[in-house]
Amino acid sequence: MDARVIAIVLFVSAPFVVLLGCIALFPKLCRRWGWLKRNYRGVVVPCGYGVIWWAFCTVLYAELAWMSAPETRSLSLAFLVSAFGFGLLGWIDDLWGDPASKGLRGHLRALRQGRITTGLMKAVGGLAVSLIAAWLLQGGWATLPGGLVIALMANAMNLLDMRPGRAVSVFLALSVVVVFYLLFSGQALTAAMLGFLMAAALLLRRHDASGEAMMGDVGSNLLGGVLGVSLVAGLPLWAQVVVLALLVALHIAAERVSLSRWIEDTPWARRLDRLTGVR
Repeated sequence: MDARVIAIVLFVSAPFVVLLGCIALFPKLCRRWGWLKRNYRGVVVPCGYGVIWWAFCTVLYAELAWMSAPETRSLSLAFLVSAFGFGLLGWIDDLWGDPASKGLRGHLRALRQGRITTGLMKAVGGLAVSLIAAWLLQGGWATLPGGLVIALMANAMNLLDMRPGRAVSVFLALSVVVVFYLLFSGQALTAAMLGFLMAAALLLRRHDASGEAMMGDVGSNLLGGVLGVSLVAGLPLWAQVVVLALLVALHIAAERVSLSRWIEDTPWARRLDRLTGVR
């Protein structure tokens, strides 16, 4: 076989080799390096399997950015920056985060006490990552609302990731709607970028939904960040502002009332939630 053909095959297959290789190695790495946590039921399970998506997306989006045409390179770079940045920040929080400091109030309270939490680092770093991604997509003053959409969507997935399968199921449901919109509006490349992560998420969803493993912040933040980039890339500015308002309302509500408690106290939400994973 010609060397150029071999090189092309290796280049194209590299992200998927990384994905399957990480799936095979992850359980062993968890046992060896102690990547274990107690879930909400008190069962010790592997934590941080979202690092598999992080490795996959980093290789995939980097390749797409490298071989993109000039007019689409900014789009590929925005996906790369978001996936790599949010994945890295989430992984740092998974490894060294303080479970005693939760929510924005908790991180600010720790800061007043002279402690900088990994959660605060994730919030500040996530905003920076979001603004860079939004600037790559649209630039100008529209960078601010676009960046806030990406940052708050990433954190929204983190807020939802309190029970098995909940966050990844919401991500997949929202992504289906977004992909249909993108395809209908002639944005096939953006739809494909999101679709690759959807396929990887669907491949590993069972482990999260069954309570066998936890995707961690590395997974939830990455899912939300990539979904946010897809929205900013595909929606007109007025629609981004509408999404931003909804996300702000969600975060204000979450600071006052536990989302998990609200779901349990709301019959229709509880029934839907039971479809996402074990309880």
